[in-house]
Amino acid sequence: MIRNAANVSFYCRESKKNKDGIAPIELSLVINGKRCYVQLPRKENPTAFKRGINSKKDSDLKDYLRAIRDRLNEIETTILRDEKALTAESLRHYFKTGGYEVYTVGALFDDYMRILAKRVGVDLTHKTFRKYELARDRFYKILSPDEPVSSITKAIILDYQASLNQLFDYVTTNSNCQKIKTVVQFGIDNGRIKINPFSGVRLRRGEKNVQFLTEEELAKIRMTDFHNESLNRVRDLFVFQAASGLSYCDMAKLTPEDFQQAPNGQYYIHDKRNKTGVYFTSVILEDGVDILRKYDFQLPMISNQKINCFLKVIRDFCGIDKPIFSHVARHTYATRCLNKGVRLEVVARLLGHSTTKLTQHYAKLLDKSILAEVDEAFLKLKEE
Repeated sequence: MIRNAANVSFYCRESKKNKDGIAPIELSLVINGKRCYVQLPRKENPTAFKRGINSKKDSDLKDYLRAIRDRLNEIETTILRDEKALTAESLRHYFKTGGYEVYTVGALFDDYMRILAKRVGVDLTHKTFRKYELARDRFYKILSPDEPVSSITKAIILDYQASLNQLFDYVTTNSNCQKIKTVVQFGIDNGRIKINPFSGVRLRRGEKNVQFLTEEELAKIRMTDFHNESLNRVRDLFVFQAASGLSYCDMAKLTPEDFQQAPNGQYYIHDKRNKTGVYFTSVILEDGVDILRKYDFQLPMISNQKINCFLKVIRDFCGIDKPIFSHVARHTYATRCLNKGVRLEVVARLLGHSTTKLTQHYAKLLDKSILAEVDEAFLKLKEE
């Protein structure tokens, strides 16, 4: 016995009559409680239709409806034999087109992105959503969104991976591939993809080489007057970040009420990270407090894009031979704390990391710190 057999009904509604008094015959399909309608090409007078189907006599109308039922039974048998999903929608599509619905690569991404969009502002940032969009757009350069999802093969995934490796470092490549893998898994879980194309594909994991400034480089920026109001303002914002460890998003939402002062006079911020929702307690270093006092605890915020543009000018002006962008200040703060002996667990709390694993890649000790610690260790041995 077929449990999910279709329940077929026919209607001819008074409400859909045209000026000639006739309305289209509608086919209603119900499978597993899901219903859909198909408008048939034949039209009848609703009253005559009702009288005809209730009559015990055979008629052309009954022969027509019987032929429709027979055709639906044939299609249902074909779908089950081909081990396809039998739903009201799949039966309707086969009946109207004579074949199976082609679920495309674009439809797969659209379905997943639609769900993802509902999470933005709840447990997902717009920035992360945008990264999924970029990963999708790059994937479309390898495989057209109009192709069926069955076209997503291991060869396509390897091609995507190799293409990204030509443009980005392996960390960025891995991040893009992981996002595509998430979408593919969504397709597998929903029965749209039968074979996992990521099976046997190795996604290389690793960490980016975290950029940070030395105390000397930071001091050079802090002490330089660029004789330009915009550059000096960006300099101050960067110095504050390097003294507080805040990301741009968390810094941008600060108000004077967010700054708290401990009994010993230290200023700190206790808040929840905009990106992850994890609470942090940022202790503001002395050079950061100087910036706050300069602006009466109201930072002169501008867009992150403009900050990063001005930082390139500041870098060149100061002769610093390394990339500088807003987030480098956060790296610098973490490194400053670690080099002063602040424990990794405490730095994780300062940065708002949920685990120290996220903080470890900031633990970039300066050469002189390494030399000093080894020298101190062996000096103790000599004294003993």
